[in-house]
Amino acid sequence: MRTRLAIAFGILLCTASATFSQSNEISRQNRTVEVTVTESVSVPAEIADVTIACLTHGQTHDEAYQENLRIADRVVRALLASGIGNESITSSTIELRESTAQDSGTKSVNPPRFAAEQTWKVRIAVDEAQKVVDLAVHAGANGIEDVSWAVRDPESLETKARIAALEKARLTAAEIAKGLGGKLGEPLYAANALSGIISLFSRASQLETQSASVSSSSEPTFSLQLFPEKVQKSAVVRVVFALD
Repeated sequence: MRTRLAIAFGILLCTASATFSQSNEISRQNRTVEVTVTESVSVPAEIADVTIACLTHGQTHDEAYQENLRIADRVVRALLASGIGNESITSSTIELRESTAQDSGTKSVNPPRFAAEQTWKVRIAVDEAQKVVDLAVHAGANGIEDVSWAVRDPESLETKARIAALEKARLTAAEIAKGLGGKLGEPLYAANALSGIISLFSRASQLETQSASVSSSSEPTFSLQLFPEKVQKSAVVRVVFALD
């Protein structure tokens, strides 16, 4: 029954009758109830995309680059040794440039002249995100630039949000029809007005995970804690029902 209902909704959303364009014609013969509603569905995150960074310095470009390669090798080896597959690790950026005071973070009389930086994005299950961050930091990575949360099947979540919005539209229209002394009839037109996946981050999550830098001069005495947020999908639908 649910499958048939979803198919019916899909047909309504994809086929707009020529009778209803942007707005309904108001007349005594056109007895309809039109509603536009928004509904959201949120589920626990299933996937984490962790962006790890390594920034090194040197008096020559070769010195900065070689040091970066040395730490990068340690970080990647640590991730692979933990069971994370090659397919889950992608190189995001790599850069070799003249250093700036902001890069070094020091006011040394003889500051390093060059900086090398590279980042990797690691896509893993949510319950492995904390392990990835800890391994990378212990291996020498000195930046956790971003952590984003997702689901394995975003289309399924979109469908759930759309169906929930359609059900809310039906209930809202039924209340309006009852208030007018009538009875809600069949749906005549439906349109998916707006939709979009929104990954929500709490203020605490942003402070803990976004653009965080970690000193690699000694063994960390604490762990950078991640707080996965739910992934939310919102749908806005416009539905026109007959008013009996």
